Amino acid sequence: MFPKALTIALLLGIGSLTGCGSSDDGSTATTTAPLGPGDFKADYKTSSQFFTNMKAPVKGTSPHGTTRIWYSSNVKELVAKDSFTAPEGTVVIKEFDMLGDGTKKGIAVMIKKAKGYDAANGDWYYDMRDMAGGVMADPPAGKIAMCIGCHAGYKSTDFLAGTKLR
Repeated sequence: MFPKALTIALLLGIGSLTGCGSSDDGSTATTTAPLGPGDFKADYKTSSQFFTNMKAPVKGTSPHGTTRIWYSSNVKELVAKDSFTAPEGTVVIKEFDMLGDGTKKGIAVMIKKAKGYDAANGDWYYDMRDMAGGVMADPPAGKIAMCIGCHAGYKSTDFLAGTKLR
C-alpha cells in the first residue's frame, strides 16, 4: 500500500488537474491579453504600441463631439468582441472636436489601473489633455465623475464606449 503522505499528495495533485470551478459561472472571462503600456504616449498616432479602427474622425455627441480613438495594441483582439475585460495598463486615447468644425480641442485619456483603484468603475483612471499632451487642471485627473457617468453604460466592454466605431 501507499504511505499516507503519498496518498494525500496524489489526491491533491489529481484534484488540481481536474479543477474545482466552472468557467461557465456567468462572470466575464479573465483575459490573456498582455499588459498595456500604462501611460499616455505622445507618439500614439505613429507608435506600434497603439492602433485605431477608425479611418477618420467620426461625428459623435456631447461631450466630445467628433472623435477618433486609439487603443494600446495589447487589446487589439479584445475590442472586436462584444464582451471583454481589458488588462491593467491598457491605454485609450480619444482626440475630440467638440464643435465638429475640424479643430481638435483636446485629448481624453483612459488608463486601466491596478485592481482596486476604482473597482466599481472598472479601475479606470481618466484625464483630459491639451493637444500637446499636457494634462489639464480642470477637470482634475483621476476618477472624473462626468467620465465615469458616461462610461457606466458600457460594462460589457469594460467601460470602453467607442469599440464599435469605425
